[in-house]
Amino acid sequence: MRARKITILSVSALLLWAFLLGVGTPPAPVQGLDLGGGIGDLVKIFGIGWVVSRYGDEIDKFINNTLRQNDAAVEGLTKVVPVVRVGKGGTAVGAVQVMGPPEQVKKVQAVAEVQIGIGKLRGRGLVPITTKSAEAKTLKGVGGVGVSADIKFPI
Repeated sequence: MRARKITILSVSALLLWAFLLGVGTPPAPVQGLDLGGGIGDLVKIFGIGWVVSRYGDEIDKFINNTLRQNDAAVEGLTKVVPVVRVGKGGTAVGAVQVMGPPEQVKKVQAVAEVQIGIGKLRGRGLVPITTKSAEAKTLKGVGGVGVSADIKFPI
């Protein structure tokens, strides 16, 4: 019983410390990838896209196991898909895990990342879409699907 109390106190102290650290530390600036930067950048983009396409199921299982171990299991179907940026900032590459009803999750091919800035305020939206390209005029969102994990690849 005493060991359990010590564990609970330790976890509580760790969570409090993490919260205070998060409040006192500003978020890192989001950087886009300049596609005019050369062939190296293009290789990275297609390489990460290939990794997400090829190993998406394994990445999905890893995320689900990690969440389950931390008592944060996701209900419904999950799937890992690539992230593409729309609007200012160029094209960024990463992956996200989407979750929701199986029939809706199966429609998701990618997630469009939209950034909006008004003065000093900045907003970021992640929208599950039915295609792997994020052309603003042809975006079609998938309702009932949410993002449960955001995976950033350093480029």
